[in-house]
Amino acid sequence: MDTDLPPYFENVLDSYARGAHNRCVHLGYYPPNTVSSNWTLQEAQEEFDDRLLKEAALLPEQKILDVGCGLGGLVDRINSKYNRMDVVGSSNDPRQLEICNSIRPRNHNSIAWVEADACVLPFPSGSFDRVFCIEAAFHFGSRRRFYEQARRVLKPGGQLICTDIILRESSIQFPENARCGSDPNANDIEAFTKRSIHSLLLSAYAPWPDPWYSMASLQKEILEVGLTAPQFQDWTLQTLPSYQGMIPQSKSQGDHGTRDPMLAALSTLWFLHQSRFLHYLYFSCVKTDGKLRGA
Repeated sequence: MDTDLPPYFENVLDSYARGAHNRCVHLGYYPPNTVSSNWTLQEAQEEFDDRLLKEAALLPEQKILDVGCGLGGLVDRINSKYNRMDVVGSSNDPRQLEICNSIRPRNHNSIAWVEADACVLPFPSGSFDRVFCIEAAFHFGSRRRFYEQARRVLKPGGQLICTDIILRESSIQFPENARCGSDPNANDIEAFTKRSIHSLLLSAYAPWPDPWYSMASLQKEILEVGLTAPQFQDWTLQTLPSYQGMIPQSKSQGDHGTRDPMLAALSTLWFLHQSRFLHYLYFSCVKTDGKLRGA
């Protein structure tokens, strides 16, 4: 099993143990035409989960899988809002699953936690009505293999629901033939900038094996594995205010660098987000060869 875990999760686990972090480890959703400063990050994260679940249109007695479940935030939300659900959370980190185990089933729901690689899911084919993957697929060894596994474990008519971070390679513009040395292969400014961005992100968010994965690749691979064309919603602007709740004002860098690799990586991600060098995407697609149970 691939157990390469993002370094930032060490901080998350430590903060949770000190009571300084809730179960959600994704960005928040700040509705349009609202004042983001009036929202806490936790309130925005709960809004995020509620919007996901509304889009998913869950029904009683459905079986749900959350891949890359983190500390169990989405599963806990389902457990509190729905009845008679069969919910499974999977993660490749036993420490996260140990925290998840403290969630007790309510409302006649059942909950299970499974240690698993997202690209080799240990579930029978046709097991689930919904598969969620929230802000995690960019860590996986292969998004395509995950899509294949998600399709396999979905029931006919079942739905894959994801949010993902897509860096926008085409948005990073450089002067034509801009070079910073005599060897264009080693010193090309564009290549250097992309490597630098990737290196900064890897300092906290590794693994991130394919940083320049594109929307075109996403659409192509989803179709190739046999799911319907993904239905997209662009949540880039709605998730952007999240960083203000993640980076204390006292740690704002201004014009200076930082020796803190976690802060450097988070600040880089914030800059990319703010500058529209990344898309934060919600998308869903369906396994089409049958009807969804209960629909």
